[in-house]
Amino acid sequence: MRHRTVFALALVALLAGLSGCSAEGSLSLTPVNDSALAEEASHPVPTGAPPDSDENVVQRAIETGTATAIGDRPPVEERLPFRHDGRFYALDYAENGTAPGYDVEIRIDYNASSVDGTVVDYEDLPAVDRGALEFALSQDRSDAILEPGYDIGVSSIYTEDDGESSVLAPTQEYDAVRYEGEVYPIDARAEQETLTVYRYEASEVAGSREAYAESLRDRYEFELSGLSGGEREIVNKSIDDSYWVEDSDNEAFDSLVDRFRAHEPVEETEYDGSYVVRYDGRLYWAEVDYGSYVDEE
Repeated sequence: MRHRTVFALALVALLAGLSGCSAEGSLSLTPVNDSALAEEASHPVPTGAPPDSDENVVQRAIETGTATAIGDRPPVEERLPFRHDGRFYALDYAENGTAPGYDVEIRIDYNASSVDGTVVDYEDLPAVDRGALEFALSQDRSDAILEPGYDIGVSSIYTEDDGESSVLAPTQEYDAVRYEGEVYPIDARAEQETLTVYRYEASEVAGSREAYAESLRDRYEFELSGLSGGEREIVNKSIDDSYWVEDSDNEAFDSLVDRFRAHEPVEETEYDGSYVVRYDGRLYWAEVDYGSYVDEE
């Protein structure tokens, strides 16, 4: 099963932590040694997932060389290596056929005055159904405005094996779920869907943190030098912190973005990039949010 989206129906939540000022760009420099650099430029192997789950595909690929997962999109797309038992592994994947499955939508009523039908305890649900419901049931709803009827729905992808173990889809066997003492009516609907089989392969890229850090420095490291007064002020303020640019005409930050983008990033999107940079004799992991300072082509 792959959790895909959560979509609001009649629920209007007051979400905390989303307020704040917007920025036109940012720069942060984190001092690193070899060990810290290797960690910044890699991912930990996800743990705690069932052995045959999509979330466990990284560990399975590392331990056996290859692993498969089924879904409507690749479960793992990280481009940086994964670290495991002191070694570092690159993970690549390719499509390897198709498999039958289901697109499952489960609606939940948070404030029903009464509950009709059969009830199942959340802890007694199969793992696939617990995974589909966990996010929606665990949310803080103290500031939510609730209306009669179903309040929220979760959309998940179930494989054929998921469907065989599930008690909610493709056949709904229970009408409500008891979670932390509260009972919530649910409505589950499943549509057949053709899923993609993804074959993952893991290859070792470094046998230690030191070896991986050395390869990063050899390939990506460059020096920030010859800075203007404005550029240096921004860089100094970004060390062990983030410097936020609040306007779109900061010449010093614009120049710094050009300096960084003239070098190869360890990882980059069209909006930001991560770099290995030396400044005043120290090595840093730099994260640059280009914001509005990327020239449109």
